[in-house]
Amino acid sequence: MCDPFAVRAIALLAPFVKESTIRPFQLPGINIFTGNELDPTDEPDATLIFGGDGTLHRHLGTLALKKIPTLAVPSGSANDFAASMGIDSIGDALRAWKRFCATRANTVLIDLGTVQPLLPFEATEMLPATPEEDAPDPWQEESWERLHFVPNGPRRDLPQLGPRIEHSQARRWFEAEREANRIRYFACIAGTGLDALISRAVKDQPRWLRTRGGYIWALVQCLPEFQPPRVTVSLESDGDWRTPVREPAMLIAAGNGPRYGSGMRVAHLADMHDGLLDVCFVRQLSKLRLLRLFHVVFKGRHIGMKEVEYWKATKVRIQTDPVMDLYADGEYVCRTPVELAVKREALPVIVPA
Repeated sequence: MCDPFAVRAIALLAPFVKESTIRPFQLPGINIFTGNELDPTDEPDATLIFGGDGTLHRHLGTLALKKIPTLAVPSGSANDFAASMGIDSIGDALRAWKRFCATRANTVLIDLGTVQPLLPFEATEMLPATPEEDAPDPWQEESWERLHFVPNGPRRDLPQLGPRIEHSQARRWFEAEREANRIRYFACIAGTGLDALISRAVKDQPRWLRTRGGYIWALVQCLPEFQPPRVTVSLESDGDWRTPVREPAMLIAAGNGPRYGSGMRVAHLADMHDGLLDVCFVRQLSKLRLLRLFHVVFKGRHIGMKEVEYWKATKVRIQTDPVMDLYADGEYVCRTPVELAVKREALPVIVPA
């Protein structure tokens, strides 16, 4: 096992997870702190996420910014990310954790999807960002990493600070947090259309229902009132943009990983290491037909059907008429139009082998 205090870890708990859940992970010589937020100026050796896809999603900005090795412990209503990493149970996660503590060898770098909201006229051509104007301070040329980080966490060796310097240090913390949230990442799948309505309905369900086929119940609930929007999809590959569809659609989903909704393999061929998004477009069809085909999606057998288009791309721009919500990893992100892309090797993940 590791030398004493060789691993300093943060355990981030979903609201419904009790601290007793982490007890098996508190191995000899391992220093684990618990909480529900990750300080953007902290730099632990590893982070354990006790929750589901939504819990992981909320922390992706800081995790990706600091490249913190992350272990997903499946404890939520949907654990598609953990399953995609080969972790189907808490026991699988514990075995992966023990190996990491002993060897530090079982980590892999994975891609993450990114979401950039667009103005309507930006969907065809991105505008350059306007830099924010801000008052300079004496530490303007130093990065916040140098100001705040040492190998064992936040700096403790700084002299007592006066009010002006305290204000500057607080500002640095705010900048670190803002940088972590500047790009919205997703681990599994981002989607809009019927998918977004279902995700919103699932969020309102009691947890016991979400873990027992809540996605299917939400589909039955949302489908009667759903009116397919007109969707325009533009794809970039090798620097070239093309627009393969402009038509009404039931849903469009862009996958960094293959699955969501507790096992639905809507982006069945997605690979978290290829630098591409897998885009699944389901054109307008009868609602009865959609219900009949729904079970096919769980096994990824919808690819190749006449109602489905499936592409791979480095970037995807989605416009809808009317404007629709976009959800990623089951969490609300923004409204259309949006540009989705991939950040290569964005996050080190602890895996079983």
